[in-house]
Amino acid sequence: MPPESGLGYKLNAAVSGAIGALMFILPSVTGPVAGLGGPGLGHHDATAVRPPAAARAVLNTGLFATACTAPGSCAAGGDFGAARRPLEPMVATQSHGRWSRAIPLLLPPNAAAQPYAVVNGIACRNAGNCVAVGNYDYGRSSNLQAFIATESHGTWARAFTPRLPANASSPASAQLQAVTCTRGGYCEAVGSYQDSAGNAQTMTLAKAPTGPWRQAAEVASPPGAAANPDALMTGIACTSPGSCVAVGNYSLSASRFAAMGAIESRGTWRQAVQIALPRGAIPSTFTAITSVTCPGPAAGPCTGVGEYAVSATRSRAMTVTESKGRFGRAVAITAVPPGASPVSSTYLLGVSCAPAGTCLAVGGGRNLAGRSVAMYMTRSGGHWRAAFLLPPRGATAGRRQGSALYSVSCTGRAHCTAVGYYRDHLGAPHAQAASTP
Repeated sequence: MPPESGLGYKLNAAVSGAIGALMFILPSVTGPVAGLGGPGLGHHDATAVRPPAAARAVLNTGLFATACTAPGSCAAGGDFGAARRPLEPMVATQSHGRWSRAIPLLLPPNAAAQPYAVVNGIACRNAGNCVAVGNYDYGRSSNLQAFIATESHGTWARAFTPRLPANASSPASAQLQAVTCTRGGYCEAVGSYQDSAGNAQTMTLAKAPTGPWRQAAEVASPPGAAANPDALMTGIACTSPGSCVAVGNYSLSASRFAAMGAIESRGTWRQAVQIALPRGAIPSTFTAITSVTCPGPAAGPCTGVGEYAVSATRSRAMTVTESKGRFGRAVAITAVPPGASPVSSTYLLGVSCAPAGTCLAVGGGRNLAGRSVAMYMTRSGGHWRAAFLLPPRGATAGRRQGSALYSVSCTGRAHCTAVGYYRDHLGAPHAQAASTP
């Protein structure tokens, strides 16, 4: 897998349980970019988010998901690892623009002594009432199992495992990658599971404003998928209960993946479809639409972002729109940040758009030193512009540099918060967040 695949890192970390064993290098950045149209992360350095208090020193942390309910009011989730301790899921809260120290989430009882767990997605109906989803290892074979954790009035309950589709394998293997909730309390989550034939299939599950989470159901892979589609949905957005869009990727062969999207209408998911790539794309294992955002039922089309390969060592960010139940062809985003490598390489992992059409997307790009760098892109008036993010104080400027942004959430037209990680002088990753001024 090429070194720029942010999606590859996130998924590889979920499998390997080693946040420090990155598949790519994400160095820090130099210089802010001013004058971007629409929302941008501005001139301010990112902020380090403190890990949970622990008896032993925390060695590494990262944030992979965030959700905001108002400017300066957000929740975020990821993982942390303390000395001689397994990697555990954590959540942090931003209130009045300041981030609290993160706290660990309690996993289901069978995960207490397992080596890896992470929050992949988070959504909030309002401040203090959120849902986090992710996965953890369990059992002697270290299978992945999905979890859901709920926050009520500022208190997180112990996570629980969702009911998997009826044809799920035994022992179970599943993960949840993204979740979305309406202000009314309706929620949906997406991910993948292993069926009884040992194939990885996508799944979705929903929760009404009252009552428990429903049993998960399979979303059929696009026509032409490999016998084992190795399919995974990584993004979801809903305009109303039972009316949602999900995105991800699936396998056409052992060495070729394709981007896909699926539509839910009136509570029923249609078979997923392949999303056509920009011209010039080459076969790759890391092609994906990773995230999607929908501004509202009457506010324009949904927007997805991701990456595709232009060579064996270069990726390029792309975007796609969904309107009235149909996905268009993905379009290459050719914008690169000032200070980017002449042999540019970019990817996007998260996106959030306002009804006015302005968007902020986050991911990474290659800098002049030939390394990948935490980056954000803004869209205004139909045009994308890119900038590198200034890292927090304490980030290394040496050969162990590394940073990335994984998720972004915007409220209103101009206030957005993004989360990810950066590396210190020892090369250890630490959680970071950045907000618009």
